[in-house]
Amino acid sequence: MADPGALIALMNQVEALAARVKDLESKPSNGNGMDFLQRHEGLSLRRPPSLQSLAGAGGPGMPRAPSYTNLSHVEVPMPSTRVVMTQIVSPADTTGAGICSGGTVLSWIDVAAGLAAKTLARAPVVTASLDTVHFLRPCRLQSIVTIAAMVNRVFASSMEVGVQVEEEDLSTGSRHHCCSAYLTFVALSRRGGAGGGAPPQKKLPPKVVPTDSYYQEIFDEAAARREARLADRERLRSDPDAAAAEAGCRLLPVAHRPSRATLEAPLPSLGSATCLEGRSPPGARCVVRPARTAAHMTQLIMPQHANSLGIAFGGAVMRWMEQCAFVAAARVARGAYLLTASMDSIAFAAPTRVGDIMYIEAQATAIFGSSVEVMISVWAETPEAGGLFECGDAYATVVSMNESGVPQDIPFELAPDTPEDHTRHAGAIRRRRDRLQMREAMRQTKRKRKALDGMTDRWGSTDDFLSHALHAGSGNDSPGSGPASRARTEHEAGPEGGEEEGGA
Repeated sequence: MADPGALIALMNQVEALAARVKDLESKPSNGNGMDFLQRHEGLSLRRPPSLQSLAGAGGPGMPRAPSYTNLSHVEVPMPSTRVVMTQIVSPADTTGAGICSGGTVLSWIDVAAGLAAKTLARAPVVTASLDTVHFLRPCRLQSIVTIAAMVNRVFASSMEVGVQVEEEDLSTGSRHHCCSAYLTFVALSRRGGAGGGAPPQKKLPPKVVPTDSYYQEIFDEAAARREARLADRERLRSDPDAAAAEAGCRLLPVAHRPSRATLEAPLPSLGSATCLEGRSPPGARCVVRPARTAAHMTQLIMPQHANSLGIAFGGAVMRWMEQCAFVAAARVARGAYLLTASMDSIAFAAPTRVGDIMYIEAQATAIFGSSVEVMISVWAETPEAGGLFECGDAYATVVSMNESGVPQDIPFELAPDTPEDHTRHAGAIRRRRDRLQMREAMRQTKRKRKALDGMTDRWGSTDDFLSHALHAGSGNDSPGSGPASRARTEHEAGPEGGEEEGGA
């Protein structure tokens, strides 16, 4: 039996803690950023139950403090949501060229962004979408990668998190801007949880507020990006023909395609008579149908792939997507080293949970000199219920390189032969034009960035290592003007703000 004196002392401590929480909540922000959600001691506080529940579910004399259910009235300074993590690039993270794979970087981005969102929301979060990511510079073996994340703005139950990634060269100590990313997360309650019961419900996190003109600019830009996302969604909703055409271009899982061979025939040997397929003169690149580049991946969602609600991490899914895209690109790159140049925006249409089967399909849509665009479609199936459901689509740009890291032309040319292939190919040309315009704008943009990892401010720049590879070609599937030496000019860039509990 518990000591009555100890129980009284515990009750007094709980009363004091309750008074402290009430005092902190009555002053959500005192103007200098030192509010209860910013300080570590405040972050760990939970509203205690009433004294009558001291003998409740937490055990004799051990109350279980419920988590906050509504913090939407609280205002939190933007800088206090930052999360900084570092990773060292190990051999397991790299491709054959000693460069960290884009999927690994995306998973690190998802982790850092999810931690920032979860800490603010005081609840599990899931990844709703990822804006286009341009990998401006690779992360190399044995280098240190710094990932800095910050909540840029909160919209009801969703929030945008910005992420900046830098590589630090251990041999010189110099740091380089690798990429930036913007992710949208949704906060959920734990009701139902991973074990079944009622499904999780959306939760209202605190609001973030800018503390100066620099953060105000980030805050305003987040609203503009959200409007652009909503406009794209509304465009498809208001144009049934465009929505139907997009749906018709999705790649169905190979195991669920009716009346078709399980796998396409392998690509022909270079220089063989069948390589040209009767369409190209001798000496030209080999012409192949897009279907012959198809790649297929099947994954079972395991507990290690999911957050505390049993929903798959977005970073894990994005890593699988890049792996499948690499298989499709490798079919036409023929032994060359591969590097991800960009991953277009991803909107996860439905969550996948532990026990679900995920099908990932990839296929080349267009070849531009030394780069190839690959479409990736993700589907899933709950074995107990049956039936496929769509998870999302994405487009990755993959560059072919030689052993010296110099982009080299791909020896194949795609020849679309179905209406869907032609639609994908036309879209690839349009998307490539948009990417090049975006990269050019990034290259010309130089502004002062605040270093989220506490280092001094630096002038940022966007040293584009992949410039030649992505500009090669003429807007169709013609080869580029030849390989160019890799840019080695070193620029320094600081994080500019931008997932344990991320999910797709």
